[in-house]
Amino acid sequence: MQYENPQIPEDINTSKENPLKEFSTLLIGSIALVILVSLVLSVGGSWLAGLIPYNAEKKVAGLYDVSAHDDNKEHQQITEYLQQLADKISKTQNLPEEIKIKIHYMHSDTMNAFATLGGNVFMFKGLLEKLPNENTLVTLLGHEIAHVKYRHPIKSLGSGIAVSIAMTTLGRSADSQILGDTGLLSTLHFSREMEKQSDLEAMNTLQALYGHLNGGAELFRIFHNERAAMDSKAPAEFFSTHPLDEKRIQSFSNTAKEKGWAETGTLTPLPDFYRNAFN
Repeated sequence: MQYENPQIPEDINTSKENPLKEFSTLLIGSIALVILVSLVLSVGGSWLAGLIPYNAEKKVAGLYDVSAHDDNKEHQQITEYLQQLADKISKTQNLPEEIKIKIHYMHSDTMNAFATLGGNVFMFKGLLEKLPNENTLVTLLGHEIAHVKYRHPIKSLGSGIAVSIAMTTLGRSADSQILGDTGLLSTLHFSREMEKQSDLEAMNTLQALYGHLNGGAELFRIFHNERAAMDSKAPAEFFSTHPLDEKRIQSFSNTAKEKGWAETGTLTPLPDFYRNAFN
């Protein structure tokens, strides 16, 4: 049997596909992989973090001097009032015995409020001075306390750490401040589902304390009006972490109809000292 040695074509190792097309396919595939890995790690990190005992979360929060950021001593009256409301709301929401809410008043024009690790809730003057009545204030406090009740801060932190580790593994620099003072207070971003859960808990709180939902939706109308009046290039800090749309306003009416609750009712005024407390 006779064998032949055929001549090898010169372009045998050259793809007939356009190099740009191959590069685009590889790039899209890589991006999709990164997104998928980040999503899996984010969900997994959040779930695992939610299993951490609350006492362990308090120890993590205790590593940082959170009180160094507040103005409680200089504005004791407003702080005590907010703390009294928070204690009442905590009881209404049936928070576990080990979860204690600590209010921190921030004498700053920033329109913001947020809950972070260890039951610490920060309330800013810029937002508080715009609230028209106690019902609206309770809606705000009830929302933030609900984040603590459902362990949203530690879940958010777990999700963020997992994604940061993934980005580092893939060659990107992780945020070195994720567990520093700045990271503790500003990197916790709650999902839309977390926000919806906290909104509903705030409605339950309003109904339990006042027997109606009047004043609750006003909180989100304030946010809507403030955002509409602002330069879109410089949004308030609250808007950067809290989704805001008309559905959140409408949800108060929808929930009232669904549960047979009253949408109207007597609004409880804020104490006489409230407005002067911000001077």
